[in-house]
Amino acid sequence: MQPDFSRDARIAPILTRIAQLPKKPRLLVTIDGPCGSGKSTLADALSDALNAPIIRMDDFFLPHALKTPQRLAIPGGNVDLERLMQEVIIPFAAGQPVVYRRYLCREDAFSAPIPLPDAPITILEGSYSMLPDIRRHADLTLFLWINPEVQQERLLQRVGAARLKDFNARWIPLENAYFDAYHLPDESCVLVPQDVNAPVRP
Repeated sequence: MQPDFSRDARIAPILTRIAQLPKKPRLLVTIDGPCGSGKSTLADALSDALNAPIIRMDDFFLPHALKTPQRLAIPGGNVDLERLMQEVIIPFAAGQPVVYRRYLCREDAFSAPIPLPDAPITILEGSYSMLPDIRRHADLTLFLWINPEVQQERLLQRVGAARLKDFNARWIPLENAYFDAYHLPDESCVLVPQDVNAPVRP
């Protein structure tokens, strides 16, 4: 079962941290962590509390034409970082309007352009959202941690036994390689635990 952040105390210290950030016209909050840790759920709870738009890293999955062995050997290389930077991060940081496209995995195609609502706080949610090129523009980085046993239980409930094998063979090793390469979570991350009774680490 996914965590219900809207009903536990972990969201309160995060909202406090966001309120304490230096005042800027636009703030970017990133949420990273292993698959099954509750990134999307936390993003939705923060979005509801802050009226903040969400950008999903899943919308920047690497298109098939770019999936070469060399590219996938790079930690975090299975996301389209170049397009994310061009369409979202660079214009966002410059205070310009942001218009981006979602990558549609099943169709291997892009959606129509989507304008990002202009808001004081924007959330970037998903695995690989702490790649260095992204992170240097983030005002707050949240990292959700989960122990492997709970991760397996959640993924089994979410995707079923057959797809769980694929996660264990492909996606989890890719994530772990990325975490190891960039030493995540590090001391500058706000660490959000899986245990509802554990404190959020500033």
